[in-house]
Amino acid sequence: MDVTISARHTTVPATLHDHAERLARRLDRFAPRAATMTVSFETENGIRAAEARLTAAGGPPMIAHGTGPTYRNALNLAIDRIERQLKRRRQRRRQHRRAQVDV
Repeated sequence: MDVTISARHTTVPATLHDHAERLARRLDRFAPRAATMTVSFETENGIRAAEARLTAAGGPPMIAHGTGPTYRNALNLAIDRIERQLKRRRQRRRQHRRAQVDV
């Protein structure tokens, strides 16, 4: 998976950059066909925000936002939301397959 990390109107420390990349790589177990992951950081009126976009083959892109007092908190929220979306997508596909087999 190709991971891109950017910051709008702010700078991101190297430790946060590494943390974001580790979290993005962790999503590989839920989306083995994931192509790209883009993480963007920005500050809006003193509130730190992170946006994560995951593009995987066979589905629309997944987008999640997170806000918090620090970039790390915002990133963790956004990645957790993407993870929940991936789990939900996998569960729906399995249920759909079972429904087709049971017919």
